[in-house]
Amino acid sequence: MEHIYTVHTKEIEGKLHYFVKKIMTFPELGESANLVTGYGMHVDFEKACTIAGVEDPEARKKLLATLEPRLKPQEPEPAPARKPVIEISESVTKWLAEAGLVVLN
Repeated sequence: MEHIYTVHTKEIEGKLHYFVKKIMTFPELGESANLVTGYGMHVDFEKACTIAGVEDPEARKKLLATLEPRLKPQEPEPAPARKPVIEISESVTKWLAEAGLVVLN
């Protein structure tokens, strides 16, 4: 007999809630013998684990480690700034040259 722990999150009314499951499994019997023996939901991760009956500190650390990549805010990277290209027609360039001005393009 072993215990497996799972965790997922969901935002409810603007607050992030943690859902923790404690599953008892019998590897020799296959997946059909899995039983949910504890379930906890709370806005505090530690309280959700306590409600679910997850007492092992190492198991809690592993669950929290699986959550960290999902909890980090993922901001899209800004597109690199592009210098606008201004096209000046030949007639305008000629007129500016006659007036003694330099075209920067």
